[in-house]
Order: sequence, then structure tokens, then C-alpha cells
Amino acid sequence: MGSPLTAQVRAANALTERWSATFAAADAVVSGAGLWPLLAVLAGAAGGGARAELADAVGIRAEDAHAAGLELLRALDESREVSTAIGTWVRPGLELRPEWVHSMPVGTVGVLGDQAVLDAWARDHTQGLIEQFPLQITPETVLAVATALVARTQWVQPFEPREFAPETGPWQGHRGPGLRRFSRGDRSVSILGEDVTRVVVTGRGEFDVHLLISADGPRHGLAAGIAALDDAIEVRTDPPAGSIAPCLTVRRVESWGGGNGTSLALPPFEVRSAHDLTGQAALFGLTTALDGSRGHFPGLSDTPLALNAAAQHVLARFDATGFEAAAVTAVAMAVAGMPRKQWSTITSVTIDRPFGFLAVDRASGLVLVAGQVTEPPRDRVRPATTESARARFPEPPP
Repeated sequence: MGSPLTAQVRAANALTERWSATFAAADAVVSGAGLWPLLAVLAGAAGGGARAELADAVGIRAEDAHAAGLELLRALDESREVSTAIGTWVRPGLELRPEWVHSMPVGTVGVLGDQAVLDAWARDHTQGLIEQFPLQITPETVLAVATALVARTQWVQPFEPREFAPETGPWQGHRGPGLRRFSRGDRSVSILGEDVTRVVVTGRGEFDVHLLISADGPRHGLAAGIAALDDAIEVRTDPPAGSIAPCLTVRRVESWGGGNGTSLALPPFEVRSAHDLTGQAALFGLTTALDGSRGHFPGLSDTPLALNAAAQHVLARFDATGFEAAAVTAVAMAVAGMPRKQWSTITSVTIDRPFGFLAVDRASGLVLVAGQVTEPPRDRVRPATTESARARFPEPPP
């Protein structure tokens, strides 16, 4: 069975599947589409073990990864509902390879300065949905690279706000805000494999939202939903009466006028997540790149560079009229092979006025000589001899 997806899309989806498989019990959201191009660009510039790990994580040959990452961003940006951006900021004094700079989109390489500039970049390129850059720039940071993604659509058929009070399932007894709509003949409901219900909520433009329900939990539903995009799992659309799947009931009823229809009820949602990507470094191919004892990105600069931070801020919001999502993903680099700076106490004394002095016998405390200096010497002072006093005054013969 051939894949209907391009190599870049299939590889990015695979990263999303692996990442979503790590979800715990709490609300969560990730953007593999925001992270994958950044990892691809890093893979193209990396060397040694870091290059191999990053290429494995993105699922693209390292030689092709840089171009593939930028191509995915360009392809997404062609949609009227999706906007993407990439940015690189360099500390003055760090020389990047001219060929790498020229390979980046025009105007995307700038000077690394105040944190406020990066925060403004995140807001501007997500239409205000992500308010802060996901990383704090430190004195050790010499390079930062980030991608931004924002997607917005309105539903072809909006929902009506209704109370959400499910009568069955784990949420039974809950009462809160909800959304409901009834549509005719839209073929929006499918069964994936044997046990996942999928509902496609159609947007007015070029992207939709797939709702995935599994008795084994959201992670299983997400895996099935991603597999369905690549025709890697059976998809049964318009399931017949009597079909069994989570949260799904299909029955035949008498109605005036006839015609098939779909009823959908769910709660609205807003999910925000902040991810420290270094906490799952192996998943993203970052383990070697984070080793600060040596450099890993010869394609970027002659200066040895290592990652010292990687993070993503991401938002998804689903309401009665539409859906919006945004993500900013960033990595920071520091000069490798150098010891980290540590706090030290340096005490300095510069005598700039007349002073006294004592020569004290340590054992007895006897002051051997005492004096003062009222003017610093103008001529060279004869150096003190290193010969001990005992050697100069030997003991008398017995």
C-alpha cells in the first residue's frame, strides 16, 4: 500500500506520534509540525554522533534534512489559514558559515539581543497566541534558532452552545459548557481499526480537526488517527446501524423527510503546554548535541557549538465557531568545550597611602621589626635574599 503523504509530512507525523505517545493523564498538546523543521535544520548542520541522532529523529537523511525542513515550512505557509516562520539570532562575535546563512530565507538571521525582542517575535508570528519566547537567553547563549506556526479556521457548520452533561462514561455527572450540532449526510464519522471513533470537523479552508475517541485512552486514539492519514489502518466511514465503537451509537429511526444525519456533542477546550525538550532528549535526537564538552555543528560555524536548551510553547483552542492553534519552538546554543562560569570571590587590596609594617615571629608572636612607609620608592629595590638566616650565621664550633 503506497503512502499518500510526502516524505516530509510522513516523517513529521511520525515524530508527532512518538511524542504524543509520552502523554500522561493531564491535558497536553504538542506541535510536531513546529518541531520537525527545526530538528531537520539542525540535522543538516550537525556532525558526528549528533548528526546521526538528529537524522534518525527526523527520519530524513542528514544531507537532505536542511532543505526538507525549510520546504515543509514553505508548504505550510502557502495555506491562507496557516502561517509559519523561522528565525536565527547570533551573538556579536560568533561567525556563522556564509553558505549556511545564505541557505536561510532572506531576513531570518539577526543579532541576538534583548529577551524582549524574542518575545515580540513570538507574539508577532503567532498573532498574539504565544506571548513569550519559550527560552530565556542567558549570558552563555551565543545562538538561538526558532520556528513559529499559527493555524486558524472557522467551521463550515458552527456549533450551538449547550450545557454539557454526559449521561454515561467517565465524565458522567459532569455539568458544564458544551457544544452541539446536527448535520446531514456529511460522512464525518468513521471507525478506525476496530476500536477508535473518529469525527472530522470540517473547516472552511484547508484544514480540519479530527476528534479521536478510544476505550484505551487518548494516546491509542492519536496513534490510530495518525496511522489513518497514511492509509496504514482500516477506515470504515458511514458505519452501519449497530456498529460498536467508543462514544458511538448508530441506529435506524423513523423521521420526517428521511435522510441520514450526525449528532455531535462535546465540551469546548483550550489546552496550553510548555515543553522542555531536553527532558526527552533521546526522543528528539538531542542527547549528543547537548554534550557541552565539544562542538556538534560544524555546518553552522568553525566555533564549536552545543545545545544548552530546547523548548516549545503551544496552544490549541476549539470553540463554537472554529479552531486555532499556535506553537513556538526554539533551541539555544553555547560555545562548547569551555568550563562553565562559576561565582568566585576576588579580594583586591591596592595600597595607595603611607602604611606601617611589622615583622612577627609566628611561634612566639614577637615583633621583630616595626616600621612604616611614607613614600613609595623611586628606584629599584634590592631583592631580598633567599638564603636563610641560619645559613648565614652558622653555629659556633664546640
